[in-house]
Amino acid sequence: MPFSSAQALALLKHAHASGRMPHALLITGAPEFGTNRLALDLAHYLCGAHAETLENLMHPNCCVIRPGSKIRTITMSAIRSIEPFLTMCLPPGETKLVIVSEADRLSDDSANAFLKTLEEPPPQTLIVLISELPSRLLPTIRSRCIRLDLSVPDAGERISEAQRRFLPAVRTALAHLGSDVAALALRADFQDLLVSEREEITERITSALKAEAKNIAEGTDVRDWEAQRKDATAAMIETEYLARRTQMLELLTLCLGQAVLTASHAPDVKPIAPEIEKIAGNFSVANLIARMNAVNDLQKELIYNVQEALTLDVRFTQIIGSSPL
Repeated sequence: MPFSSAQALALLKHAHASGRMPHALLITGAPEFGTNRLALDLAHYLCGAHAETLENLMHPNCCVIRPGSKIRTITMSAIRSIEPFLTMCLPPGETKLVIVSEADRLSDDSANAFLKTLEEPPPQTLIVLISELPSRLLPTIRSRCIRLDLSVPDAGERISEAQRRFLPAVRTALAHLGSDVAALALRADFQDLLVSEREEITERITSALKAEAKNIAEGTDVRDWEAQRKDATAAMIETEYLARRTQMLELLTLCLGQAVLTASHAPDVKPIAPEIEKIAGNFSVANLIARMNAVNDLQKELIYNVQEALTLDVRFTQIIGSSPL
C-alpha cells in the first residue's frame, strides 16, 4: 500500500525502536511525493544529520550515491568508492546510512556489484535506495529490500467498485479479528462475490461481442466471426476477473496496513472503516504485519492455482483467524 512520507517515517521509527529495522529499504515514487525527504528524515533520526537536500547531506555516518556521468548512470567506480565507508567501524548504537539516489540508473555492472553488498550487508548499516522507476532495478535487488511506495501526502484512499462490494464483509471480519469462524465466513463471502463478479463480467463482455457482431460487414458469416473471437473473449473475461480478485485482496492489505500505521501512531491516517482503529488497539504491529504477509502469500499462490480451496482455507485463517503465523 502507498504511504505518505510522514506515515512511512513513523513506521520506520517504530521498526527501529522495536529492533526490527531492515538492512535495506527501497523507497519508490516521484520526488514530489517525499522520497528524498524521507531519506533525509532518516539521516536526521538515525545519524543526527541536518540537510535540506541530498546534495547537501554532509555527515561522517552518511554516504550518498547519485548518477554522475554524462549519460546519468551510477558507475562501477561510484560503487567502489563507498567500500571504505562500508567497512568503517562505529561505536555501539550508531548507524551508517547509504543512500542511493535514482537507483534505477545503476549500470549493469554496478548493479551486480551493489547486489553483493545487499546480500552481505555490513553491520550497523542501513542502505536506502530511492527510485521513481523501480521496475528497472534488478529483481534480485528489489527482492532484498523492504519496499515503501510513497503517494501524494494526504491523498485520500480510493477503492474500486469490486472493493466497495467486498468492504462490508471485510468490516464484519475485522470486527471479529482473531476468530477462525470469521475467517471461514470471509472466505465464503470472498468466493461468492468472485462468482457474481465473473458472471457480471461474462455477461457484459458477451453482450458487447454480440452487439459488435451485428455491426460487422454484410456478407460475413457471423457464427464464424464469433468463433474466431471466442479465445480472445475468454481471455478478456479472465483478465478482468483476475484484476478484480486482486483488487479484493488488496483491500485486505489496505485495511491491515492502515491498522499498522494507526498502531504505530503515524500521522494523517484516515481509516476507511472504523473497525481498523479497534484492531490497531487490540493487536500488535507484528501480528498485523504477519496478517498482511499472509495476504501477499495468498496472492502469489493463487497465480499458480495450486490446491486453491485448501490455500484459501489456510490463508484466510492466517489473515483473519486466531493465528497469523
